[in-house]
Amino acid sequence: MARGGNRPGAGRPAGSPNADTAAARSTLAESIDGHIGTAIEALANIAEHGSSEAARVSAACAILDRAYGKPMQASVDVSAGKSPQAFNGWTIDRAVAS
Repeated sequence: MARGGNRPGAGRPAGSPNADTAAARSTLAESIDGHIGTAIEALANIAEHGSSEAARVSAACAILDRAYGKPMQASVDVSAGKSPQAFNGWTIDRAVAS
């Protein structure tokens, strides 16, 4: 009898939850449930009364990321033979090879 390797029907079906992972997530959610409000209050306090500008900005970003989600990162599509535009002061010029 063959053992190992990729066999039809072997393994957990795609999309079905792992029982151990589901149990661990449930336990984790129960243990941190009471601390979420405290964490948000701490971030809000730092955002308002932080000792440095960097701390206030970081706390504000953390609050916004959790409230609205992180912004999507833009991608640059570079066609063959063309370079992406680079920021050059207050104008954007395409670099042209001489």
